[in-house]
Amino acid sequence: MTAASTAGIPTQASPLWPARLDHIVRESDRPAALIDFYRDAIGMTPLPLGPGQWLMQGPDRRLVVAVGTRGAQPLSAFCLNDAGQLAALKAWLLAKGLALLPVTTPLFAEGFALRDPDGRLVAFGLPDPADKTTAADLAAARLSGRLQHVVVATNMLPRLVAFYEDALGFVVSDHVWEGEPGVGDVTATFLRSDPEHHSFAAFRAPEIRPDHHCFETTCWNDIRDWADHMGGQGIKLWWGPGRHGPGNNLFFMVEDPDGHKVELSAEIEVLPRDMPARAWRHEERTLNLWGQAWMRS
Repeated sequence: MTAASTAGIPTQASPLWPARLDHIVRESDRPAALIDFYRDAIGMTPLPLGPGQWLMQGPDRRLVVAVGTRGAQPLSAFCLNDAGQLAALKAWLLAKGLALLPVTTPLFAEGFALRDPDGRLVAFGLPDPADKTTAADLAAARLSGRLQHVVVATNMLPRLVAFYEDALGFVVSDHVWEGEPGVGDVTATFLRSDPEHHSFAAFRAPEIRPDHHCFETTCWNDIRDWADHMGGQGIKLWWGPGRHGPGNNLFFMVEDPDGHKVELSAEIEVLPRDMPARAWRHEERTLNLWGQAWMRS
């Protein structure tokens, strides 16, 4: 990627805004291990959805565990405000000539999906009004942790970012540049679909793979409480605590049983829709203002 827009937002006409990440699908050839992890570590109650699928649900957070390829994350689902916004987005995408697929998640009452350049499904829809987050006596269910963003790694970063920005209408918050910003290659891009800094991001990597997903808390004390909870579960912090440059959020990460990274974050930056994209250098300090960083490339 040798060029990226850093002034002006070319996608303001998209009816996408605002959209929030509602759920993702995590596949595994040993789903019981994921079910146990998300129940005990993240405070999400399991509910069978059908053969080979389980809803993991907690306060303001849910995901689907499905039988499949270990470590895969084949679908990200974004919730819109109402049927009018959903219809407007569908018409806008069809006018661009994009191929829309039937909604592919049992958690949306209505909606549609697209396949991104990496082959991952992106769904947009409205939750079933009958869906209710169940109360739970799980220890972690008492901790704040709203599902907030999902991140992938890709060997086709320019093409993937163009799809989310130009085709769908996500707005770029930050680019990370290798070498002089605006001159070299982009190594990561953070995009938002509502005022929070990013609901989707992508990193340059040698292969296409999931990267992580994130649960947003309210403050530093929540990060402390989550870390204490992880320690009580015997789960080591994989990275952090630290503070990201892009997003300015406090964070730490752990790994689920399949090695997928799970982030707990607090105080993520809020940006107006028309704020131009910013530039960062490809260096450790960008990804962690406090110290060591996970460098994908």
